Amino acid sequence: MAAYDQLISGYREFRANYLGDDNKEWLKVAGKRQDPKVMMVACSDSRVHPAILTRSALGELFMIRNVANVVPPFEEGGDDSTYHGTSAAVEYAINHLHVEHIIIMGHSGCGGIGSLMDNSITDETQGYSFIRPWMKIVEEAASFTDLEKVSMSKASRTCVCEKRAILISLNNLASFPWVKKAIQKGELQMHGWYFDIKSGNLSEYNMKVGEFEEIT
Repeated sequence: MAAYDQLISGYREFRANYLGDDNKEWLKVAGKRQDPKVMMVACSDSRVHPAILTRSALGELFMIRNVANVVPPFEEGGDDSTYHGTSAAVEYAINHLHVEHIIIMGHSGCGGIGSLMDNSITDETQGYSFIRPWMKIVEEAASFTDLEKVSMSKASRTCVCEKRAILISLNNLASFPWVKKAIQKGELQMHGWYFDIKSGNLSEYNMKVGEFEEIT
């Protein structure tokens, strides 16, 4: 219960500040609508918290969090057995909130990517797995040539895979018609970020040179 009690204690401290004089003007607007300029797609991993990493306040980030920060490709329609939680959030962010930036942030030590690298969850895995079909969206990121397998350590290949998955999700994001339209009109920019948990370093993908570069 200690972990849960800590949450309640934190909430009480938060609420005391939330209703303070410094927040009154913000609450007048925030109580009626939200107006974030940035949408971020991040992993569900407890060690990676975008608002904390960027020192963002309430209302500044429209968040999507899922396993391995994956964005599926655009699919029109879908039957009753198909769910599009991430796609619905993308649609809302673009068409209703009109965000100006979308960031896909991956990270080191991602469990979802790890399942691709070591094949711990396959079609033969006993019992149904929601992770297996979800991670198939970015399974191409785990494809390495025989030479790459010999010349690169497992840790290096995993890092490459984590970064490749970000790029796949960026490409999938661009397949949404409203995203494509917003980019063409100059109203939206997309970014790929990679956070290294051990070092605390954050890198951004430079589309001109085709590499992730550390933000300093």
